[in-house]
Amino acid sequence: MALYAPSMKNSSLALSALMAFSATLWAETAHDSIADARARLARGENARVCVSGRVTFSNMRLGIAFVQDDTGGIAYDPRTSQKPFPIAGDVVEVSGVLTRRQGMVMILRDKELFGPPKVDRQESSLMRVRPVTFELESAAEMRIDGLLTQTTGVVRRVIVPKVDNVPMIAEVSTPSGYVLARLPWRVAQAEIDTWINSPVLINAVLVCQGQPPLLPRDADAMLFVPGKGAWTLQTPALEEVFQRPPATLSPELMVANRSTQDKRLHILGIVTSSRPRQWITLRTSTGSVQVMTRQADTFEPGDILSVACWPQNNGGRLVMLDGVCRKHSRATAPEPLEVVSSFMPALYHPMDLVKATGTIKVQQISGGAPRVMLRLPGGETCLVQWATFLTSKQSDELIDGSTMSVTGILSAPRDPALQEYGTIHAIQPRSVADVKLIKGPSWWTTSRLKGAMAWMSLLAFLGISTTLVSRWQVRRQRKLIRSIEARTIAEEERKRISRDFHDSLQQQLASAALHLETLKGAVEAAPDMMPSLIDDTAAMIRHCQIEARHCIWDLRSEGGGRENLAETLKEWLHMRASQPGKGGPDLYFEQRGEMPPLDEDTCFQILRIAQEAVNNALAHANARRVTVILEGAPERFSLLVEDDGKGFDATQSHRGRFGLNGQRERAHKIGAQLHFTSPPDKGTRMILCLPTQKTNHALIT
Repeated sequence: MALYAPSMKNSSLALSALMAFSATLWAETAHDSIADARARLARGENARVCVSGRVTFSNMRLGIAFVQDDTGGIAYDPRTSQKPFPIAGDVVEVSGVLTRRQGMVMILRDKELFGPPKVDRQESSLMRVRPVTFELESAAEMRIDGLLTQTTGVVRRVIVPKVDNVPMIAEVSTPSGYVLARLPWRVAQAEIDTWINSPVLINAVLVCQGQPPLLPRDADAMLFVPGKGAWTLQTPALEEVFQRPPATLSPELMVANRSTQDKRLHILGIVTSSRPRQWITLRTSTGSVQVMTRQADTFEPGDILSVACWPQNNGGRLVMLDGVCRKHSRATAPEPLEVVSSFMPALYHPMDLVKATGTIKVQQISGGAPRVMLRLPGGETCLVQWATFLTSKQSDELIDGSTMSVTGILSAPRDPALQEYGTIHAIQPRSVADVKLIKGPSWWTTSRLKGAMAWMSLLAFLGISTTLVSRWQVRRQRKLIRSIEARTIAEEERKRISRDFHDSLQQQLASAALHLETLKGAVEAAPDMMPSLIDDTAAMIRHCQIEARHCIWDLRSEGGGRENLAETLKEWLHMRASQPGKGGPDLYFEQRGEMPPLDEDTCFQILRIAQEAVNNALAHANARRVTVILEGAPERFSLLVEDDGKGFDATQSHRGRFGLNGQRERAHKIGAQLHFTSPPDKGTRMILCLPTQKTNHALIT
């Protein structure tokens, strides 16, 4: 503001007074820059300010106006009593208190009572404010508020309030966000219909820090349009885009200059999926792409669309922004691409419609919905992005290991934690119907397998422990049984030996003693009988010697013929043939056929009969060759002892042959038949026949 001071000459006092007055006047009329005023409010200093600038928007019905200087813009309440009211383009001086109202910095009369500040219109040669172009993301980051900006977007919807003089509200989508534009004028509904889905160039005040109800939560910013001249439709430029040939999709597409409408792309494709007022996915001849659009029309899979949009290379993935869609015709809904075992980049394009089948892996997230992973047969995993329509009941039905089929849009998840686990793909179902549970998990879950392995380990431990204890008990019982058997066998052996001594050796010794007594009396009474008595007594003593030798051999041998008659008899013949003497005899043994099962006592009696026959042949028949044959048959068992001695008359009693009676007694005891054949000087043949059926019957009984 220019400052006027009258001139005074030739008076230093007057000059001093003029300087003091000028300083006082400057202090009272000094202006704050809008940027300094905002900084003072942020620092919490004295918030009373006086700013000067050009009005960029003013509406008495809304009670909001904006003034802007070279450093920024700020809002104030224009509803003062002063007339005429300032309008857009006027230069004003605004004095008042800085405060925040609905999230926006404003100049009001009082910090608590609000009210309009002091507003004075001024004549000034200030240059007109030129609008600044901002992307909405950048404006939000820079906290732009109250500046006149130039914005290009597409009109999506217009709301006309029922109350007169209330500005219309137009929803405008831009490549970088979604804004609400307040239009302080009214037009007919027919004209409004021509605005829908048409590009528009807007010169308006941008507000990014407002709060509801001034700025809805789903909007990125608010535009206050000063008048019709700041609202320019660009429909011809959009028509020119649709006249071009469809573009070829590729990740190398650069970001277009969004301030120029002719930089839009034209793509043609068939809808594979859509979400109203958010996005659609198109399958084109060169790939699939996602188009972000707030268009209110409903598109179904199978619709063929032409879309004018801005390309955006988003981390290597091509995305189309702020699409304007026009429907051409209707075709059959496209079939999803079948994912067999893994995602192959050569076959599957991002944002294409795919179908995959695999097993579920659920990851529980603290405080949120579970994360559902799908493991394909090839081992690759992908994320199923269906948390937006997943109910709590459906969440509870998700079980690890279930087989699930998912149809949806293929994308790349942005979660770095998933990429660390090798999950680089995600499938976004279009609805609950795209998710089908084929079959439940296998009964053998991980926890059940672990439980089964634990039980099997426990059972194996118990089985091994039981087996070891049982083996120890069996060994202990075997030792006990062997000791009992040893004692029993020893007892039976003692009884047998005592019985043998009593039946043979003792009787023969008694007979020998009797012969000696007879010999004593015959010395005087019958001297002629002395030689025969002496021979009989000597024969008895020799027989006692043989019996004693048999008993000693039985004690030294194992089993005494009870377990294997043939082996025992063969061993005894070998021992008998090896006894010292002049020209030992030839003893032969032969076994024919299979030996039948015989009890121990029968084996022992047969062994004694054979031993007695061999001893008789060697002692009395002067035999040089003795043959012993054991023959087994299904119905009988036989023993043959044959020698080449001088023989004897088996029908007569012979002095000194005391073993014959013992042999017959032993044969009778086991139920066998004993036959002797002895021609003079042609040897002796003894045959013992034992019916095996009778023996076996006795054994069974």
